[in-house]
Amino acid sequence: MRVVSALPVTVGAALALLGCNSGCEGERLPPKPPRPPVVAPAGDAGIDGVNGGLGQPGDAAVARMPGFLDAPVGTLDRMFEAWDAAERGERTGRALMLFFGDSHTAGDSMTSRLRSTFQAKFGDAGRGLVGAGRPPARHYYQRDVKYGASGSWRASVGGKSGDAEPFGIVGLRVFGTQKGAQLWVETCGDCASGTSVAQFEILYQAAPDHGTLRFRVDDQPWQQIATRTAPIEPPHPARQIIPVTDGPHKLTLEHGGGGQLDLYGVVMERGKPGVIVDSLGVVGRRLGSLRSWDWSIIGDQLATRDPRLVVLQYGTNEADDPDLDLEAMSRYFDETILRIRAAAPQASILILGPPDMGVREGGRACDRMKVLPDAGVLPECEWRTPAVLTEIISVEHAAAARNKVAFFDTLSAMGGPDHMHPWVIGEPKTAYKDHVHFTDLGYQLWADALSGALLEHYARWRSDHKLPPSKRLELTPAPVPRAPVDAPLPGPIAP
Repeated sequence: MRVVSALPVTVGAALALLGCNSGCEGERLPPKPPRPPVVAPAGDAGIDGVNGGLGQPGDAAVARMPGFLDAPVGTLDRMFEAWDAAERGERTGRALMLFFGDSHTAGDSMTSRLRSTFQAKFGDAGRGLVGAGRPPARHYYQRDVKYGASGSWRASVGGKSGDAEPFGIVGLRVFGTQKGAQLWVETCGDCASGTSVAQFEILYQAAPDHGTLRFRVDDQPWQQIATRTAPIEPPHPARQIIPVTDGPHKLTLEHGGGGQLDLYGVVMERGKPGVIVDSLGVVGRRLGSLRSWDWSIIGDQLATRDPRLVVLQYGTNEADDPDLDLEAMSRYFDETILRIRAAAPQASILILGPPDMGVREGGRACDRMKVLPDAGVLPECEWRTPAVLTEIISVEHAAAARNKVAFFDTLSAMGGPDHMHPWVIGEPKTAYKDHVHFTDLGYQLWADALSGALLEHYARWRSDHKLPPSKRLELTPAPVPRAPVDAPLPGPIAP
């Protein structure tokens, strides 16, 4: 995938979804007319100073623009019920929001912003699920946690040529045979989230030829787990729960010998009412990738995580596929949503539409062209939204309507097609030169648009259920990132 930058959008710039041109009746939704700007009423639970769209950072005077979140009645009830329970301090108020996706999710910049936003409002229930230590996988990024590794470990990444299953819910598996090799994860004292943990949970694979996993919390004595099973027992996913006192902790995992170890990840939770955000994206992947992996393991781990919202964030890499089959993509949504509902029946589901991206008809040759002053840009060198992206969004929106799940139209929230290049050249930098990925600031603006829309619908849900108004959330403007604006991928690697 490529990288992008974002420019402020005015109130009137929001565009409706674009439908397909032909041959898609019954599979894609027709175009919708633009919705007028609406100022949030007093007492609304939305975020102060944040547009419904991706507007100027911190511009409190701009009216919010609802309409980008299509959430028919009942589609988000499971998440709203958990939020309400969290606000009341009930034990049922564990609101896990689990994101599957591509590099927009894998960078954990958008999801980190959502994590801190929703935990500020509903409570901090923990950091959530991360890979085991620092997986030796290209472009592995996680925020709000510290992690590392020593010794010899390998990683099998879902969708990478030559890498074998199983991948698990995280989309990768860390494995090794070297006795004494270590992996570790730790709370992050100077992060916005992930500062405390009251329970670690190790997700691993058990099998007849596997070895011993040693672990310890902080400087406590080592303990061990036998991941080897009886010869007649088939390989299967397993987990080990490790309770600790609520606070800052470090969990170290060590290969104890005796055979291969296969590790899917580590969960860090607090056992308190509040929000958890799992960011489970894999760079370069599509919905078809997630659909094709072993759901006997993914489904088991999804059931164990027990989310209240599952987000499917795909579409950007599909737009880069010259052999894209839109009809197959439509079926993949049906099949994946069915699997999610079977594994996590208490979860609401949201399809998060892809943001804008820019391509040039002239390709890289445009970079070598000499342009005379005041000559303007040649038409074939103008950055445009690929036509297939709007068709992908139409397919996703129709899949959401057909399956009775929610849909957020990110492209329209950005102002509609052909907005990516202004985002790239704007100041402060909000997107990268590849015209696909955002900087941290851009991802935070995307997160704020999504959280604002969800909180607005939550306020309506509370009103419909005759519940008292929710407390307001004062969200600070998205900070300008410290990372260099020409970084090759979204965001810095976690320490």
